[in-house]
Order: sequence, then structure tokens, then C-alpha cells
Amino acid sequence: MKRNLALLLPAGLALTVIIVVGGCCINFGWWNQQQHERTEQVSAPIDQARQISVDTSFGDITIIGADTNDCNVIAKITGQAPSTEEAKSLAEQTKIKLEPDGNTLIIRAEKPHLSRKRSVSITYDIVVPTRTSVKCKSSYGKIKLANIRGVVSANTSFGNIEAENITGRMDLDTSYGKVDCQKISCAEFLANSSFGDIEVDFTNACPNNLISRITTSYGNVEADVPTDFTGDVVIETSFGKVRTELPIMIKGDVSKTRLTGTIGQGNGKLNFKTSFGSVNIE
Repeated sequence: MKRNLALLLPAGLALTVIIVVGGCCINFGWWNQQQHERTEQVSAPIDQARQISVDTSFGDITIIGADTNDCNVIAKITGQAPSTEEAKSLAEQTKIKLEPDGNTLIIRAEKPHLSRKRSVSITYDIVVPTRTSVKCKSSYGKIKLANIRGVVSANTSFGNIEAENITGRMDLDTSYGKVDCQKISCAEFLANSSFGDIEVDFTNACPNNLISRITTSYGNVEADVPTDFTGDVVIETSFGKVRTELPIMIKGDVSKTRLTGTIGQGNGKLNFKTSFGSVNIE
């Protein structure tokens, strides 16, 4: 009985979150709100700036690596206000700036003063050189990353994180969302979600001493580990099952909810944990 109550808890919380997110994104309870959208495109050389930093309160972020020497930004700016004229004014007053700061190129939005029942949301589509490191954050929005060879740090409070073809160190965090990563070839991978599944496909291009820590409170963990990985393995769940096809030399007692052991003699570390969910490692 206690377990059933625990499993029902996240569902109730998730429903509350959906209402809260809806209230923030579409002005739930704000009657007669009007919107105006416009697009702004800016670019700047990034030869000397090895990292970009972008932050948005409301909106998605997509960052793609490509064969270019510039940082190219397309921002969709949406103003919301009681009247169409005011919504348009808020959108048009918002400007996107690219500002160098040491080795970082900061993507920043200059917004007008926002009084009650007025808001501005910004969604970014960004193209950068493949070797660029990325630091990005959204409070309410999803994050998508692809073809990046630099270090990646991505954080969103309410939204999914998707990544593909990343070779630099990765640190991903979402409070309410799923983490889905494909074709990952990095040496260190960290991912956390409070409410959401985490799926990672590591390629065999990863070093055999891969270090990975994956944690979710309410969700499943699925990982495809490089075939030549060697090192320590810790897999655990509080309410769920542990499944693996890896040739692990077990240490200690065997349990349905926890597995500790080693593969070979290497220095790699795999630590996969969920509280309410299953762990499947191949």
C-alpha cells in the first residue's frame, strides 16, 4: 500500500506542474491577452570566442554545430499584453545583442519594462562552429543540441533536453522533462531529471574509461554503453527493476534493485540511479 501511494505522488505533482507551466506560457487566468510575434536575426564572428552563453525565461533553445566561423542567431520574439498595439510594442522594443566577454560570446535580450499582465518570450535557433562550447538555460522551454564538439552545459526547469552527435563533456539538467541523447561520444556525461526518463546512446568512439552519472527521481534510465568500457558499475532503483546485458563481475549481494560490480580493469565509472523507475543497460 505504501508503494502504491508513492507511485501516485509524482502523477499528482506532474498535473500541478502542467497547470503552472500553462499559466506562465499562455497567461492562464489573464483574459483578453493579445500576442505579436516578430523575428530578429543577428550574427557575429566567433573565432576568438570559444563558448556561447544563452539564457531565456520563456522559450525553446536549439543550437546546431556547422561548418562556419560565425554565431548565427534567429530569435522569435513574442510580446503579450492586453492590447495588440502594446504586444507589438513590447516585441519591437526587445532587441537581441551578441556581446563578447573574454572567451565567451553572450547572447542577450534587452527587454522593455514589463508590468503586470505583460510578458516577452524568446525562442532561439542558433548555428555555431562545431568546436564551440555551449552554456544554455531556459526556465520554461525545451533544449535541442546537435553536432557539437565542445563542452555542453544545458539546463531547463520545465522542458525536454535532446542531444545528438556530441563529443565534448556534457552536463544536462531538467526538473520536469525527458533527456534523450543519441550518438554521444564524450568522455564524461552527466544527466539529471527530477521527473522524466533519461535515454542515452553512447557510441564506441567514447573512451573505455567513460565516466557517466545519470540520475532521475521519477523515470526510467536506458543506456547503451560502449562495448569496450572498463571500470566500476553502480546501478540502483528504489521501486523498479534493474536489467543489464553487460558482463559485470558482481560485488556483494545480488539484488533486484541494486547492482554493484566491475567490467575489466579500467578506470571508468558508470553510476545510474532512479527512485521510481527501472534501469536498463546494454
